[in-house]
Amino acid sequence: MQNNIKTENNELQILLSDRLTFEDHEAFREIITAIKKCEPPSCYIDLANLKAIDSAGLGMLMIAFETSEKAKKKFRLRKPTGQVKRLLEISEFEKVMAIEN
Repeated sequence: MQNNIKTENNELQILLSDRLTFEDHEAFREIITAIKKCEPPSCYIDLANLKAIDSAGLGMLMIAFETSEKAKKKFRLRKPTGQVKRLLEISEFEKVMAIEN
């Protein structure tokens, strides 16, 4: 997983690329820390450049959502495509969190 974390337009923006799999769970902690410490009232994870995700990756996205909820931050996923979009649909993530196409 590659990530780019920045604050812009009063929002925490997390851009993911490559793959999000079990091997990334240690690196994903940086994202969780950023969500906990961010000042802006909302955050999103951009999935446009994420090529693949496994069940552990889905779990990490759920942890990011739960972390933002606890921090009283608006959270959403943006622009999933391909295999990532299909797994989010199969897992019915849209019933739990906002997903923008």
